Amino acid sequence: MPRLLRRVLLDSPVSRAGCTFATTVALCYGAPLSIGKIHRVDGMWVLRGLPKWAFSRGGTCVGRVYLTSNNVSGAVLRHELVHVRQWERYGMLFPLLYTLAGRDAHTNRFEIEAGLEDGGYVRRMTKPGSKSGATPPAATDGAGQPQQAAPQLSRPRTPLRPPHWG
Repeated sequence: MPRLLRRVLLDSPVSRAGCTFATTVALCYGAPLSIGKIHRVDGMWVLRGLPKWAFSRGGTCVGRVYLTSNNVSGAVLRHELVHVRQWERYGMLFPLLYTLAGRDAHTNRFEIEAGLEDGGYVRRMTKPGSKSGATPPAATDGAGQPQQAAPQLSRPRTPLRPPHWG
């Protein structure tokens, strides 16, 4: 992308206007459907209590609005705030770029940037001695020396569907 075009479209007044437009559309779409609490977290509108058909995966970020049924843990909100920043950077290019990045969250650069663990796409590794789950066994090489274990991937908690808005 030429430098001038990049300056005009990315992290610019144009991209922020696109994010504001998307935010307006998401509020108009989500607010009437929401039967839960509507509140703000660090500049992001969180609309809870939406029917499952109204968003994809565990929730969807459109502009500065997070649409969900009740998927609002601190980790998930931290993940969605990164998507808000992506919307601000790319504006209305974001839905296209997100779609081109692919449906698989494990290879989608935007989901990776937002944090696969925070988004619930991979299991959190627990510290030895922690009571919050089992720790993976230590891997060793042929000589009995410890190896670096690859992160364990798990399926997301909800079925993956094609992304609509990211």
